[in-house]
Amino acid sequence: MESRIDIINFLSNRFNYKSYLEIGLRHPWECYDYVNCEIKDSVDPGYETDNNIAKYKYTSDSFFSMLDNGILDKPFDYKWDIIFIDGLHTADQVERDIINSINHISENGSIVLHDCNPPTEYHARSAYYDFNTIAGGIWNGTVWKAIYKLRCTNPNVDICVVDIDWGCGVIRKGKQNICEFDNPFFEYEKFENNRQKYLNLISTNELSSWIENPFYK
Repeated sequence: MESRIDIINFLSNRFNYKSYLEIGLRHPWECYDYVNCEIKDSVDPGYETDNNIAKYKYTSDSFFSMLDNGILDKPFDYKWDIIFIDGLHTADQVERDIINSINHISENGSIVLHDCNPPTEYHARSAYYDFNTIAGGIWNGTVWKAIYKLRCTNPNVDICVVDIDWGCGVIRKGKQNICEFDNPFFEYEKFENNRQKYLNLISTNELSSWIENPFYK
């Protein structure tokens, strides 16, 4: 496995998933087109493309609000088997996307997130348009903060980050050992020294073992 596509299709094949939602479509050829699921949905407001072909042309906040209030073409309690979050890469938005996704995945469903493991503080900058660093136009944003917070506060999910493709987070319903919240100001230097613990960072070879026993690490 080398990319987010591999992780998504691995989980889809492993659990025989039928339905998929991508949050933050932008360019479908980067992931969406290669996902192996019978039912595929996408949501994107189109801010970054002149050719928005997402099925639902809304922000993810608006999309889930409309879904929860029964004003979309799906039942308010609709569940997807797997949801891929690759929208706005800020911690507050990612946290909302995670919470909404947890409420809308099937009982054995999975959430996958991109950009969870930024290699430098420049890749983890909060402002996308600051290109005057060694990261250039590459932006992982502050996704890692949302993952770390969830690792420290929610005992009712399993979380790991697979160490490929800028860090691919996987979240499933279950139980986890709560991570110590020893970085309350989300300082990058402290994250750098503790990323293995903060993210529950694993290799692709360890993903199957984690699925069977999230506590094995």
